[in-house]
Amino acid sequence: MQIAIFSDVHGNLSALEAALADVEQRHPDLVVFAGDLCLFGPRPAECWRLLTERRIPAVIGNTDAWLAGLGNPPEKHQPSLAWTQPRFAAGELAALGRLPFSLRVSPTASATDDLLIVHANPRNLDDIIFPAEADQLAHWLRVRQPDAELEPLLGGLEAAVMAYGHLHIPGIRQWAGLTLVNVASVNMPGDKDGSAKYALLEWDGGRWAANHRRVAYDTAAESAAFQTHRPPRWEAAVAALATDGYYYPQQI
Repeated sequence: MQIAIFSDVHGNLSALEAALADVEQRHPDLVVFAGDLCLFGPRPAECWRLLTERRIPAVIGNTDAWLAGLGNPPEKHQPSLAWTQPRFAAGELAALGRLPFSLRVSPTASATDDLLIVHANPRNLDDIIFPAEADQLAHWLRVRQPDAELEPLLGGLEAAVMAYGHLHIPGIRQWAGLTLVNVASVNMPGDKDGSAKYALLEWDGGRWAANHRRVAYDTAAESAAFQTHRPPRWEAAVAALATDGYYYPQQI
């Protein structure tokens, strides 16, 4: 059994289409979206409609909740919310807000073999799970989240693997017998690699294995969409796509 999981599209239709085209070539048994579909990109509603047309199961992300009028979005994101919300037809934002918090894939009758899919962590939509300690050192030159600090977020969880996004950095971390797979992001990469990323989780009859995919997409088409639709900070997005090949102002 093979499951494709992608996350954090943030309104980038060009990257979403490229990622889904690559997914189709893998012929997975199931495709799941792990949250943060629309906010910050130039074609937010189009991303929602593509997901619903494909009937792709999804969990809610923090920015999805904000768009649906839930949670407490930071004040700095109010211009983006005000621009994005009117792009949706009646009922679409309500449907976005009704997405479930989590999904489980159960290859056996034992919950300890399950694959749990969430946006950020199994407790809430906001708290970050960072990469493995060694990867944190390589990325930030310090450990920002020691293994000992994961107990409040993960303690008592029954699953073999938890797949999630939110941080936008691909990675695999082991904790107390649980495998944590950050599936990375289709858009706004935290690792400075502008490709659209997702993960394949495969059950071989006894265990799960994870593999990250990186897919090039048409950044010129996305730049043109920014110039046509002009969401907040579109000029910065166009400049970043031209120089860096990606746009991600909220580096963590």
